[in-house]
Amino acid sequence: MYTKISSDEINAIPKIQHFCSFIIRKICIFLYILLYIMNLQKRFKLISKDALFTLINRFIDDYSVIAPKKRNNQVYYDHVASADEVELDYKGTPLLPPKRFFFPEREVMFAYELEEGGVRIFDKCDEIGKSRRVLVGVRPCDIWSLKMLDKVFIGEFHDPYYASRRENTIIIGLTCNEPTEYCFCSFTKTGPSINEGFDLLLTDLGEYYLVEVGSETGERLVALNNDLFMNASAGDLKARERILAQVDAEIREQGLPSLTDMHDKMVKTFDAEVWNRYGEKCLSCGKCNFTCPTCRCFDIRDEPSLDLKRGVRVRVWDSCHFLSFTRVASGEVFRKERPSRLKQRIYHKYCYSIDEIGSISCVGCGRCIRVCSAGIDLRKVLLEVNAL
Repeated sequence: MYTKISSDEINAIPKIQHFCSFIIRKICIFLYILLYIMNLQKRFKLISKDALFTLINRFIDDYSVIAPKKRNNQVYYDHVASADEVELDYKGTPLLPPKRFFFPEREVMFAYELEEGGVRIFDKCDEIGKSRRVLVGVRPCDIWSLKMLDKVFIGEFHDPYYASRRENTIIIGLTCNEPTEYCFCSFTKTGPSINEGFDLLLTDLGEYYLVEVGSETGERLVALNNDLFMNASAGDLKARERILAQVDAEIREQGLPSLTDMHDKMVKTFDAEVWNRYGEKCLSCGKCNFTCPTCRCFDIRDEPSLDLKRGVRVRVWDSCHFLSFTRVASGEVFRKERPSRLKQRIYHKYCYSIDEIGSISCVGCGRCIRVCSAGIDLRKVLLEVNAL
């Protein structure tokens, strides 16, 4: 049996379809907004400054905590025993980079002892794995530097000492509210904002910090300390965007070229006079290497006891600026002149590194400019090279 449909009912079908489509669109928009709010509340939180210091003290109970700390009018990353020692209200970066807590200036890799019939080895990597750490207040450029070091130490080749420290360290970043005269991270695409490489990321909004959750570890930290956090609003996110946009604008006033695209220009200017001119000024002291967050050259030495029955194997930082860096067993030195050593360092940052790890090895922190006893400003060197 068939039911006869009137012409009025037929004419009403498009209206019903339109109404249903309208309702479905409204439901989808509502669900999208709901999911956005849920994601916002999960990914972004607020924490008061007093509550943050409470959180740091809680970390100290269970972890070894490393944070910016003021000493002799300078800010350094250092171990802290109380949140009262932590200095988060500072411009730029601490003088020494965080790499020293993952790749120390000097580390014992293993100890050895002669015994009848052989040698007994005591691997220090086992001790490293027992230490759980929280690194607080890391600038975005320094977080990027760790990502670059990851490509070297836990990329194609696996360094168990670095890897163990990296795996056992929680990263809590802190964006910049104001750049220093040395900062140029906008031109290396490593700041002032960052969207990966951290567990939590703080932005100072005045009375509160906006907290971005960047990992499952970060989610657990927030859940375990939920009494200290509040939900963030869209307005809080806009406030962060305004702060970071202002920092970026101030840095870009320097007018540098895109430093991630210097590879071809460097290849073409290898024999340029500019390298000799700046190289003659260089003192080859190595300060730029040791304060750089991505320089990773090292030497390995055995240090035996006087009776030669025991000893340690140590890894120590080295510098491509040192005359001894390219000395080989025959005594020959392949970079005797200072200009060749300065050129090697800069070429490695902006040219060779791209071939090695797929990116430049400079994060624009400006530490090398800040500490250079000869007054060499890397930005001026690169501007001159780019103009050739």
